[in-house]
Order: sequence, then C-alpha cells, then structure tokens
Amino acid sequence: MITNKIFLILIVFLVSCKENKENNIKDFGEVVPKSDRVKSKVSSGKLEVDSTRIEFYSKLETIKIDSVNEFSKSLFPDRFGPLKKTKEILYFQKDSLQFLEYTYKDTSVSKRALYNLMDCFESPCKPFKLYESINVSKANFAILYCQKSLIVLKSSTEIKLKEWLLFLNKEKGYTSFDLIISQSKNGKTKWFSSKNTNLIPITKNDS
Repeated sequence: MITNKIFLILIVFLVSCKENKENNIKDFGEVVPKSDRVKSKVSSGKLEVDSTRIEFYSKLETIKIDSVNEFSKSLFPDRFGPLKKTKEILYFQKDSLQFLEYTYKDTSVSKRALYNLMDCFESPCKPFKLYESINVSKANFAILYCQKSLIVLKSSTEIKLKEWLLFLNKEKGYTSFDLIISQSKNGKTKWFSSKNTNLIPITKNDS
C-alpha cells in the first residue's frame, strides 16, 4: 500500500517537472522584450537602406557621406501634392546637408510650390522676391527649379553648385534648370539658369 503511494507521488512529481519544463521553454521568447526584437529588425533594414543611399551620394567628390537619414519635417512644397518626393539629410564629417526633391504633375503646381517657398523659406518667414538680392538664411542654400521639379539644398557647409549640377545630370537626368537661387550664409541671393552643367547668371535686366 505504502509502495503504491510512493509510486503515485513519483509519477505526480515527474509529470509536474515535465510541465514546468515545457512552460519554461514556451515562455522563453517572452524574456526578450518584443520592442527590442522589432527594433533590431528595423535597424537592420535601415542600415541596408542607408548603405545604398551612401553609395548613391558617393558620386559627390567633395562630400564624404557618413550616413543618410529621412527628413520627416513637413515643408511648404509638401502641401502641393507632389507625385514623388525625396527628403533626406546627408551627414558628413561634422556637418549635414538637406536634400529635398519634389516632382509635381505640371508646371503650374511646381511654380506655386516654388513661389510659396520663396514667401516662407525660413522660420519665422522671410519672404524674398524674384531676382531680389537679399540675405534670406543663416545657412548656405540652393533652390533649383525646372518644369515639374523643385530641388532644395541647405547646409552650413558651402554648396558647390557645379558639382551638384554634374551629379543631378549624371544620376538623375536633369539636363537644365529654368531657375536656380543660390545664397552663401554670409552673402545675398544670386540667380541663375543652367544648361547641362553650365551656370548662366540672371539679373533683373534679363527678366
């Protein structure tokens, strides 16, 4: 009788151990927080995308890109329903550069986006007129416009327009720009058009 009781106790003990072991294996994944696992996957994907973008911008000879991040802040050109847009921040050495590119359905929309950007380029807004020579920003910037496209470059580092024209020509197929607005952080706005990679100055008298 006693032997049977001991046998039953052993069976219960063994079953209990087995259940605990199974529960431990089942719950092991919960030891690692879910958010960390998701973050790891996102980081891996972001690194892959980032390396692709770094390689793309490596064609710029005077800027050695370290990383590329998405620029999420909403700006005036976003309000005009672009068909396509690229908004990125390029990090290099100890500085960065904003690269914004918008494509619209037609020239009427792209012109509205351009003029609205000129009405409020900085925060707070500091509007400037067509062909006006004025200091608009504390940063270096360039606005490039042609037909359905609008490109904005902005950095505290000098923006070398000819290098960007060559890059945009080779990598994105831009052959000319109807209007280019350029300003160094300590200077005033300068106005150009371009053909291939050649800058053509524009003055009020030319308009």
